[in-house]
Amino acid sequence: MTENPSPPTPSRQNRLMLLGTLLMGIVGTWVIVFILTNRPGANPDNSGSAAIIEGQPFDGVQPIDPPRAVQDFTLLNQAGEPTALSSFRGKPTILFFGFTNCPDVCPLTLVEYAKLRQILGDQIHYLFISVDPQQDTAPVIAGFLARFDPAIVGLVGDFAVFEQIKADYGLEFVQLPKQDGAPGEYTISHTPNAFLLDAEGRMVAEYYYGTEAQVIADDIRGRLAAP
Repeated sequence: MTENPSPPTPSRQNRLMLLGTLLMGIVGTWVIVFILTNRPGANPDNSGSAAIIEGQPFDGVQPIDPPRAVQDFTLLNQAGEPTALSSFRGKPTILFFGFTNCPDVCPLTLVEYAKLRQILGDQIHYLFISVDPQQDTAPVIAGFLARFDPAIVGLVGDFAVFEQIKADYGLEFVQLPKQDGAPGEYTISHTPNAFLLDAEGRMVAEYYYGTEAQVIADDIRGRLAAP
């Protein structure tokens, strides 16, 4: 009969636990350093560069050339009125997907939206599209956006619409149980980047989360000035 190996002694268990803790600490530190050095705005030596990608400065602006057609869709705005994406044609439109109970990404993005409007004024449209139709009704979105800038148009989400357009934006979102929340409470992990549509409604740029308003404004101004 083959004998089972004896269980680790307490001292061996302690050494194994210590080794595991050290390895987790090393991996965790590497992950944190990687995130901090590659997040938008993390490289102060590159004149506002958001990150370094393959050795080249990256300012958080991803041009889309040639411009890409996106599908039209209709949702309710914060006044409860049906509003088509195509109704914003005639000047560029910046849009992003979020939800009103978002603890960080959405408020920070809307702060940059407000700064962007201070720079560009009404030269472009500003859209916020909720990915939480279960909770984000038109009045809820209206109250939420009023904290940032009344010129931002909010649209009530619709899962059928998201299924239709998700490939256009690489749209992903998933409900997750809220940590330390009551049963049934949830948060949403979602695509954090913003997108720019030109006056004809074609996608021409993607702005990575954390890109500063001035960087976005400079990119849009360049596009507005182009022949």
